[in-house]
Amino acid sequence: MGVLASTMRLMTLTATKNDLEFRLMSITEKMSALTAQIAEKDEFCADLDPESTTVRQMEAEKKRLNELERKLDMQQKMLQARLQQVMQEMQACQQMLGADIQSGMFSYGMGMGR
Repeated sequence: MGVLASTMRLMTLTATKNDLEFRLMSITEKMSALTAQIAEKDEFCADLDPESTTVRQMEAEKKRLNELERKLDMQQKMLQARLQQVMQEMQACQQMLGADIQSGMFSYGMGMGR
């Protein structure tokens, strides 16, 4: 791969990496908010009769929030795996770019001496 192609690929990978990191940060914030909501519901229900309608409604809502949290956790793991792949590809691309630059400098230097 040439220097230009390697540079363009590296730029694309960097943009993808930044997007994945942003999405991971967003998921982390959402999961924190869900955890806080679940804790609020637990605290609210602590002093109520466990058989009350309100407690049952809160338990149903907690179940829904836990399911959403589980789905976000799965998304987070998938994005983390993709981010790891992108970072490995970036590393390979950087090595290739370095080799291309060094090869070009060596070739240029050899041509100058003739």
